[in-house]
Amino acid sequence: MQAAYIEQYGNEDNLIIGQRPLPEIADNQVLIKVHASAVNPVDWMVREGFFKQHNVHTLPLILGWDVAGEIAQLGQEVKHLKIGQAVFAYTPILKQGGYAQYIAVDAELVANKPQSLDLITSAAVPLAATTAWQALTKAGQLKQGDRILIHNASGGVGMFAVQMAKALGAYVIGTASKASQAFVESLGVDEFIDYQTEDFTEKLSELDFVLAAVGGNQVVERSLNVVKKGGYLISLLDEIPDELASSHQVIYQRLWVTPDANDLTTIANLIDNGKIKVVIDSTYPLEEIKQAHQRSQSKRAKGKILLRVSHHNNGD
Repeated sequence: MQAAYIEQYGNEDNLIIGQRPLPEIADNQVLIKVHASAVNPVDWMVREGFFKQHNVHTLPLILGWDVAGEIAQLGQEVKHLKIGQAVFAYTPILKQGGYAQYIAVDAELVANKPQSLDLITSAAVPLAATTAWQALTKAGQLKQGDRILIHNASGGVGMFAVQMAKALGAYVIGTASKASQAFVESLGVDEFIDYQTEDFTEKLSELDFVLAAVGGNQVVERSLNVVKKGGYLISLLDEIPDELASSHQVIYQRLWVTPDANDLTTIANLIDNGKIKVVIDSTYPLEEIKQAHQRSQSKRAKGKILLRVSHHNNGD
């Protein structure tokens, strides 16, 4: 099968388009014929060697852990899925990824794609939306009427988090650059803060929840000053000492997202019910994976970056 992969860590020039062996499935797995994948920041972080010292990956490594496609093969134990079913999944980051024509995935991680989206667009959803959902409803407990600040509201996770928080009945404040203001307001924020010219710590206080979908600038640490006692501070990238959060009496967690088909089913329902729209920044063919990574690393994307995987032998 054709795939985009790396044989060594480094910049985007290390991405190779070539042939890799078709994955073999275990009894509890399915083989998905991939129509599309998405490019997430974790992809290029892994490519640069983010997990290298943990020795979790085997090179050559196929990147990309968002997939949408159809089921091509079923393991013997798999009873709840069928051949040809249109599905999507966030697949485990510690395993081989989905920048490929096929991927083997544990059947329990696979869900029906949203009915209102085509297969290509469906690939934009799993990782970022699962991260946002788990941050708001599992790491923290966002409730109706809560006031929440979402840092980097224009990013892949932020875009979903804003809409989910609104669907959960919260008052939503989003930060982004001035250039992204119209985009963030179109997602439904109640208040917008331009992080380049405004200091959120001077404008806000006593919030119920802060989601830091961004790293750098001591954003997580500074956010402690705007959360009320007993409120939630959830970070996706940077860590602060637990005792620092405790001294502010804030419930703090650095979230590591977990693949979960039940969450994907909930998210698909929110999309199909019109509560969440999926915004696509750009779509690249698999052959242009280097450009797709450059786009993601520019941090200028508004919405998701998609990777279209073609199957030349059957007219896709």
